[in-house]
Amino acid sequence: MARSSNREHPVARRAEGRDRLPPLDTDRLVLEPLTTSAAWEMVEVLAAPTLYEHTGGDPPDLRTLRERYARQAERWSPDRSQRWLNWIVRERRSGRAVGFVQATLTVESGVAGVAWVIGAGFQRRGYATEAVEAMLGWLRADAGVARITAHIAAGNRSSQAVARRLGFVATTTVEHAETVWELP
Repeated sequence: MARSSNREHPVARRAEGRDRLPPLDTDRLVLEPLTTSAAWEMVEVLAAPTLYEHTGGDPPDLRTLRERYARQAERWSPDRSQRWLNWIVRERRSGRAVGFVQATLTVESGVAGVAWVIGAGFQRRGYATEAVEAMLGWLRADAGVARITAHIAAGNRSSQAVARRLGFVATTTVEHAETVWELP
């Protein structure tokens, strides 16, 4: 049975339960585990159309974001094949939300796909690098993740620069018009 074998995988054992997703701290940022209540603040952070230049789509409205966050806050896909780990990134000093980071752990393989979005008004301050670095540290040390990937559009030079700073290497694999980057 897939369900029982998923629970035996080290990633599933370490990540079991909603309370296992801790807040993460850096010098300038606090990464809070995602809750539905973050939607009202994040709808403004995610409002700039330029954020969707490489991924497509439109800025979410409050209802759409609440529904999305309600699903993601469950921390598991409905079939329990993926663990959803999402944090709201906040400035430590002001407490303002500036973006989010996320990891999708495929339980069977133990591979984590990571992504990040920092609001347009908060970019070019190193927040993405700092926040993703904290998440990567937690994924490796506490969640037992051995392989980490990121899918980045060819024209998204800012995300490519973040990935390079963190040690990711572009592979020759392209999925859904995005290059797969891997952290060695």
